[in-house]
Amino acid sequence: MTDAKFLREQLALIRELAEQADPYIRKRLLALAERYERRLAEHSRKTPGQF
Repeated sequence: MTDAKFLREQLALIRELAEQADPYIRKRLLALAERYERRLAEHSRKTPGQF
């Protein structure tokens, strides 16, 4: 599994969990999702053409 695929799968899981969570946990999960999005964007800048 590539790093980008792992990040995308984790991002989807985190967002799914956030939908079901209470407001405090939802806020924390969405913050975590943002960090994963930044890592995914950084990864795609480093390896163009692999997606």
